[in-house]
Amino acid sequence: MISFEGPKVILGLSVSALSAELKNLAIIGEMLPEGEVKDFTSEDDTCSFKVKGGVSIHLEKDLEKLPDGMILRLHTVAPSPVKFSLEVIAAEHAQGSSCYVHSDADLNPFTRMMVEPALNSLFKKMAEGMVNRFPTSP
Repeated sequence: MISFEGPKVILGLSVSALSAELKNLAIIGEMLPEGEVKDFTSEDDTCSFKVKGGVSIHLEKDLEKLPDGMILRLHTVAPSPVKFSLEVIAAEHAQGSSCYVHSDADLNPFTRMMVEPALNSLFKKMAEGMVNRFPTSP
């Protein structure tokens, strides 16, 4: 497994409020970058979207008890071509919460070279989307 991590951001809501917001997977679609991701759909505990190049990603919420600090974990399901997890890690902060996206992906070295730049860009854009959706007070 290869781990990827997005930038840590400060959000203007508590960890519990952020966790409650992310229970609705449609919120994730609002944080994904336009132009790089399209056809986002969500239903109950699943969501799917297409990334640049036409690759479809299908994710399912992990309903098991999450470790401390992790407020959401999604796993790919068929027919996604790459097996990975997508996790949101958050902690209390004076302005609300600090948060970042983490992923463990099952990649061989060749696939890693192709996927790593796209995942890093996606996580950066997701972090920006989270800051825009949940800004801190000025």
